[in-house]
Amino acid sequence: MDVRAPADSGPEEVRRLAATFNTMAARTEALVHGHRAVTADVSHQLRTPLTALRLRLDLLAADAEGEDAVELAGAQEEIARLSRLVDGLLAAARAENAVPRPVPVRLDDVVAERIAAWDPVAAERRVELSSHCPGRPTVFVGAGDLEQLLDNLLANALDAVPGGGRIRVEAAPAAAAFGPGTELRVIDDGPGMSPEARATAFRRFGNPEARGTGLGLAIVHRLATANGGTARLEDTDGGGLTVVLELPAVPRGQVQEPGRPPQPTG
Repeated sequence: MDVRAPADSGPEEVRRLAATFNTMAARTEALVHGHRAVTADVSHQLRTPLTALRLRLDLLAADAEGEDAVELAGAQEEIARLSRLVDGLLAAARAENAVPRPVPVRLDDVVAERIAAWDPVAAERRVELSSHCPGRPTVFVGAGDLEQLLDNLLANALDAVPGGGRIRVEAAPAAAAFGPGTELRVIDDGPGMSPEARATAFRRFGNPEARGTGLGLAIVHRLATANGGTARLEDTDGGGLTVVLELPAVPRGQVQEPGRPPQPTG
């Protein structure tokens, strides 16, 4: 966003064109950063009054009976939905503003950790959660970004898959357009997405079929591309949705010590 064209050399027409381009680029940069800042600020400011309102409703609901209890329960559900929406907007704004400093991350360790964290939720919903990450793959991404990617994908899948369904996380080496990397797949056998929904699923609120806030896949796409990777959606064989992430491998000449900033091998 901060790249500018040299405007101090060449013919007058070229200098004028460069100056016009630089003005446009500066305005675009200010507009984008301003939009992100407003989204983050508004989301942050809304969290406090929503929390206070939820606490007041909880106190009222404790002593309510009959129709009053039903109405208050409905209000509590709406407040919870708004809170999730605000949290999602704040997470999206943070993801957009983040410039990752890549470090080597052991993908199989993070997958195992996140599977263990989400397993109680899956068990409660009678969904089978499993993984297969052979070869102990290491990816080159920002610290904590892989956890966010998996949390958003698993949360989305668990919302979509009915009881008795399955969610599987798989990893395999991949020769992506950007070079060597690892392909990470989150596969479910839920209802899937229509072609129209898939076409807009990575935009904020773009998926008209979303059951949640409609921000999870937008955050996933932003984090994957910010780390130099890619994200796409495919149909699962037999029905369902598969999210495919291609994440870069650790570059040659870097010491592969997961969890620590990479150092040149000298």
